[in-house]
Amino acid sequence: MQKRKRRFLKKGQNLMMLRTLRLEKAKKAELQKELTIYNALTKCKLTSSEVVPDVNKLLKSNTIGNLVESLGHGNKNKIRADAADALAHIASGSSEHSNLIAKAGAVPRLIRLLQSPDPEVCEKGILSLGNLLHFAPNLRDYIIRHGLMQKLMSIIQDKSTCTLMLSHVTWVLRKLCISSQPSPPDNAAEIIQALNIVLYNPEANVLEDALMAVRNLAHGNETIQMLLDFEVVPRIIYLLEHPNVTVQNAALQALINIATGSEEQIQELLNNNLLPHLSALMSNSDPDIRCQVLKLLLNIADGNIFQRHAIMNAGLLHKILECLKADAISLKSAAALTITTLAIDKDKNLLCYLMRQGVIPEFCNLLFCQERDILSNVLDILSTMLDVDPSFSAEVSGIIEWSGALNNIRMLQSSEHEEIAAVARKIIGNYFPAKPHIATKF
Repeated sequence: MQKRKRRFLKKGQNLMMLRTLRLEKAKKAELQKELTIYNALTKCKLTSSEVVPDVNKLLKSNTIGNLVESLGHGNKNKIRADAADALAHIASGSSEHSNLIAKAGAVPRLIRLLQSPDPEVCEKGILSLGNLLHFAPNLRDYIIRHGLMQKLMSIIQDKSTCTLMLSHVTWVLRKLCISSQPSPPDNAAEIIQALNIVLYNPEANVLEDALMAVRNLAHGNETIQMLLDFEVVPRIIYLLEHPNVTVQNAALQALINIATGSEEQIQELLNNNLLPHLSALMSNSDPDIRCQVLKLLLNIADGNIFQRHAIMNAGLLHKILECLKADAISLKSAAALTITTLAIDKDKNLLCYLMRQGVIPEFCNLLFCQERDILSNVLDILSTMLDVDPSFSAEVSGIIEWSGALNNIRMLQSSEHEEIAAVARKIIGNYFPAKPHIATKF
């Protein structure tokens, strides 16, 4: 046996020397591999201020292939982290760049990085996956099928996970909930379970991303019902009182989308004591917060007559009217849309109350704006007030003339939007007919 081994030795060599040569050869191969990887890192231009290389250049140099190869277990942690960082930068180039990375087999390797004991390797893997989801939302279900949620849930449930890592994970969850596809993610239930944990984190940036993830997810009655079933809503309503305005805003946006559900789902929101929280927020000094509250009230008012009455019984109508008289056009228009929806039942007592509160001049002032939705809604409520009772029509028409809005309504008869033109013609024809010309006798 010893003689056979010696046949492979050159003159003057022994087994120890052969082993040394082999180790040197392996070391050179490893160095060459590292050089190839660092060349790839250099070619992809890691600095965010530099332009991501063209797709054709990346293909020609096999940069992505080399970077994906360097994500493997056999490489040093520093190389794996740098490679993931480079892929994250390339993914930011375009959807085409991101899809090219996925096609090169990066996704399963990046997901495996999430279980690395090295925090930098894990962090760079998460950020790279987040960029793929951000720039190529079509990859959502493909990435999920490779077991992403199980890895993210392990990080979330690990009590030793630092705040920075948790913020990266929540950011990825937010990206998972954005998609060009109409259907919810394959494992929406797992995502909601994860969100229900991070929504109890004290960090404002984590809460904001988690709430925006809920907002992105809350499309369609099926997903909205899942959010209700997992009891995410009570926590979101509680966060309306958070001292950070960005968290408040994100919570409102999440509830606005949830309130696009069925009448039964809207009722569940009300059953969770939502309206008193909204009443408090209507006194907020931030006009953006009040505008978001009005959008949420609009969606609730779009439910049924009992839900519209609930808004008024909660004492919110007076605060909505205050917004109608505000200087900011965004507040005025949002308040006008909400009042129009509240008045959709043509309740005579409500319309009379609105008149006595001086809403007609405020509505007439909005006829000077150019926004189609506002014009349509303002004309609708003016027409409703003129039609609902003959005793109203003289007073309403007098206010319209006095405010100077009559000329605007006349001009809107020739609007390019037929629904606006039709209501304007109806108002003018029924309540402001042209006066007959009387010839003067000489």
